[in-house]
Amino acid sequence: MSDLERVVDKFSGFITKEQAESLLKAESDTQPKPSGETRRPTTNVKEMLKSLPKKLPQVKLESADSESVVNIKDHIYRIFNPSSTNVRGRETTKRTVILGEEGSTIVFSIRDKLSDFIDINTFERGDTVIVNNAIVDSDGELKSGQNTIINKVMPTKMNAITDYSTVKEEQRKVDVIGRIVEISPIRHVTRLGKEGQIAVASCIITDSTNMIDASFWGSSALTTANLKTNDFIKLEFCDIRMRDGKLQIYANDDSRVVSSSAFGQRLKK
Repeated sequence: MSDLERVVDKFSGFITKEQAESLLKAESDTQPKPSGETRRPTTNVKEMLKSLPKKLPQVKLESADSESVVNIKDHIYRIFNPSSTNVRGRETTKRTVILGEEGSTIVFSIRDKLSDFIDINTFERGDTVIVNNAIVDSDGELKSGQNTIINKVMPTKMNAITDYSTVKEEQRKVDVIGRIVEISPIRHVTRLGKEGQIAVASCIITDSTNMIDASFWGSSALTTANLKTNDFIKLEFCDIRMRDGKLQIYANDDSRVVSSSAFGQRLKK
């Protein structure tokens, strides 16, 4: 069995062949190299944060200097929904990912294909990832560059609600998995005391036995434009509230909505 086949087999169901190739390359980059070659070690967020105050003044973002680029292996603490903006006539997508653990986190800003890669490959909060060639900016945060890659090396161990009979009012910052039974179009409403309008959408999801309403606001509502009936979805970092005598999932700009057929395997039959 080749090295590539062994990696795919080890993480069967979690990474593609292309990701395995990137992972092998990332691992080879951290191995000792012949004399005369430079080597960039892989660190974690906590260790990186310790070194930032003394290194930040030396960072030169316009160069490929080793002090401006880092490799990090750590957990995904949060993933936010993507947003689209127009930059000099070109539509670009950006997204924020938070790396690390409670008390030691860092913002990682990513764009375009790398942002799409997060959803296409169903990265989740709690996953262990390796980020290669991330750029440290002047604010002590990370951003993606042309050579930045991210690979999942271990799936999340965080629990997600898959049995709605366990749902209770006032649960906060929970993850919920379900299948869409019914979904409404996106509409825009004006909030009392607020300027401008905000996107709103709603759907009904099921755990295969029970059903619950979900209300989407802001960026979470905008992500529903690509969802349809029978899609399997995961709502991360959302709240459970009581409305009109019924429990409801509430997802907003602090939440994340992602669709994948893989989530169906976690629902009870």
